[in-house]
Amino acid sequence: MLLRKCIEMKKKTTTKKVDGNQFVDKDTGETLESVAPGIRSVRQVDENLVIMDSDEYVIIDSGALAYIQENFSPTDLGRIMRMTDMTYGEYNVLYNGQTPHTTTTLMEELEYSRNKFANFMKRLLMKSIIYYLEGYVDGKKKKHIMLNPHLARKRKTFNKQCITVFEDIKKLN
Repeated sequence: MLLRKCIEMKKKTTTKKVDGNQFVDKDTGETLESVAPGIRSVRQVDENLVIMDSDEYVIIDSGALAYIQENFSPTDLGRIMRMTDMTYGEYNVLYNGQTPHTTTTLMEELEYSRNKFANFMKRLLMKSIIYYLEGYVDGKKKKHIMLNPHLARKRKTFNKQCITVFEDIKKLN
């Protein structure tokens, strides 16, 4: 089981370039340049804004989400949203904890019967939501399920092959 980290919140800061001769201390009358020569920037803290950061996030493209909403039922949409949080790696493979999902483990996770699951996966494949990545590991055939990174992702960088097998579904609307 993956350990989930809490969301970290930091105060929002901005860095501004300054001319040290234009800032004067009210109490002493000295310029910033005379007190701290060489200062070229000042960091300001905005007390009304915070930055929320997390190692566990999912980015969902709103255009792609609109495509999903138009082409799938609300029940399917819920299951697809559950799948978005299972992605990992440069191929956006669906994972079951530390190991890639098999069709059996994904079927169980999404609470589908075998026939309905096969139908669901076929529709996802036909609509470019998933793709099967097949290969051999230690002489055994493996089949991994990739989720379209144009829909949802947890990272910014992907293997080029991953991108080329999927359509940019937000452009299909």
